[in-house]
Amino acid sequence: MKKRSCKWSWWTILFVSLLLIVLDSNSYAEKEASAATGEAEAYVSYELLGEPEYVGAEKCKDCHWREFDSWKHTLHSKFMQEANEFTVMGDFGRNNKLTVKVTRKAPKMARSKTTSTMYKKDGKYYVNTIGPDWEFHDYEVKYVIGVNREQSYVTIFPNGELHVLPVEWEIEETKWEDNRGLEKHYPGNGKYWSDAGRSWQFACGSCHVTGMKINYDRASDSFNTTWTDLGISCEACHGPGSNHIQVAKTLFDKEKDTIINPAKLPWKLRSMVCGQCHNWGASAAKVTPAKEGFPEKYAFAYGYKVGQPLYLFYDEELDDEKKHHQQYNEWQESAHAKAGVACTTCHGVHQEGAHKSPHKSQTKYIADSLCTNCHASMTRKSAHRIHTFGSCIACHMPKSKGHEHSHTFEFVSPEESIRAGGVDKKPNSCSGCHHHKDTPLEALVEFLDAVKKKDMPVPFSVHGR
Repeated sequence: MKKRSCKWSWWTILFVSLLLIVLDSNSYAEKEASAATGEAEAYVSYELLGEPEYVGAEKCKDCHWREFDSWKHTLHSKFMQEANEFTVMGDFGRNNKLTVKVTRKAPKMARSKTTSTMYKKDGKYYVNTIGPDWEFHDYEVKYVIGVNREQSYVTIFPNGELHVLPVEWEIEETKWEDNRGLEKHYPGNGKYWSDAGRSWQFACGSCHVTGMKINYDRASDSFNTTWTDLGISCEACHGPGSNHIQVAKTLFDKEKDTIINPAKLPWKLRSMVCGQCHNWGASAAKVTPAKEGFPEKYAFAYGYKVGQPLYLFYDEELDDEKKHHQQYNEWQESAHAKAGVACTTCHGVHQEGAHKSPHKSQTKYIADSLCTNCHASMTRKSAHRIHTFGSCIACHMPKSKGHEHSHTFEFVSPEESIRAGGVDKKPNSCSGCHHHKDTPLEALVEFLDAVKKKDMPVPFSVHGR
């Protein structure tokens, strides 16, 4: 009996072992199938997320807090802010009046003088000035634009239409200037500050806030405009982030597919991300719904999405009236653009530059060190020989008409100022220097010709003039 019992025990052990193997095999297959199903479901949900929506920079901060913190030091983050004692830089107390002579073209008050008054009351800021009905009104300042060269002030009309008030504070000169007021325009001419054609929602909006929806209702002639962030925030350059956040919580290997990193775009498309605001022209799309007095087109690239070709949404319009932040247009004409030197080659976005100090142009190196970082083999010939103490930027990026520095990176000869009718019409690379600011243009041209000839082999005449 003992021998037989032993025999059955071995068979029992063998049977149980085989059974366990089979059961484990089935269990493994079920787990694999379940995992595959889960991945398929997750993939399907990733594919069916739909159009992403704007969520705001604070949501981005949850993961990208370093980038968020350094971005807060940039001018982009402060491009438009709510009006309060820490953001208003204009003098609303002492030097708080601006008197202008009314344009002779005005049908009323022509050549007379009128005064706008800026004041503060109960913690709020106001501008008393002439509105669309030729009468003085008190307009509350709701938002401020700019903290660098000048500061403008935005008010809200009863129908929700936003307008930039006709006074501008010049920060460097600490004085008030007319800003589309009666000095050059008048109510109803289409360019006066309170005209429908100057509505902030059509003329400025998308380049001052992120995720703007105009929400104009023609039936009630009213605006219910919304935005996600004041200023130029994360999603202005990376695209709306709702899908990115949702996928990052579950599918870590897919999160990069749901957001755009401009640094990884082809260089032309990368620069177009900057060009959506740093441009000179008007949208390809017409303003809809239309209303009498509204502009025909938006002043920004309406409908543009990060990563798309900008030229499909924006038309270049070389009109001095619209010349504002034209760096992208000028860069396109430059040798830099042809060589693939993009905006982000020279400018940082999140970081405060190699010197770790925030400054207005956000360049990666300070002044000439940025240029010589690439142009290390520049020869000391011609004008370069006599300007060893000078500046690459002063000569190759002179201030153009307006506030910005030229981004063609070409030397602008005094001859161009002569042809244009003066330095005020066309600034050049020489007259901007304090040493040459009063030098006659003809004398500067002759001096440059002499410098070029001195570098030529003798006799220089065989090489032409």
